[in-house]
Amino acid sequence: MNTNPTGAESALRESVFRAMFEQNFVRVVRYVQRQVADRATAEDIAADVFRIAWEKLEPADPFGVPWLIRTAMHRTRDHQRRQYRGTAALTAIARRIDEQPAELEHLDRFALYAALQKLSPKDQEIVQLTYWDGLSAGEVASVLRMRQGAVWTRLHRARAHLRTSLDDSMAEGVNGERRRTR
Repeated sequence: MNTNPTGAESALRESVFRAMFEQNFVRVVRYVQRQVADRATAEDIAADVFRIAWEKLEPADPFGVPWLIRTAMHRTRDHQRRQYRGTAALTAIARRIDEQPAELEHLDRFALYAALQKLSPKDQEIVQLTYWDGLSAGEVASVLRMRQGAVWTRLHRARAHLRTSLDDSMAEGVNGERRRTR
């Protein structure tokens, strides 16, 4: 990148960055907030992601959501290693389940949380990126640096595991007794 950009180059760079920021900042904050304990921390990490994007930005080839989410993933993991040593992820997932727009009953929320915990960390991430962050399989593949076909396969298996876990938990009563099914 030219170290002494002209006024027009600076204006173009700023315009490209502003558009990238406006289109993606909320999505990046949402992704990070699933992983950390509070919104202020999520916004700080997202701001750091966009600082890095600004430093590395080439106006002819701006960063897309997968690059931003992947960078947020790395920054979030750095933060978690420093602050939480692994416990923040479970807390964030539980909080995220609580924030679902469709009101889930407490037992349903607990069942979903328990079912998610039975998945491998990679499968949890694929499910979350797909359903919580609304990324396509191609975008998930780019974020996690996997083949798109592998994302589809793992997502299919994860959904089957979730379905089985949720079906099992719905069939059990509060005291662990099997409910009568018709």
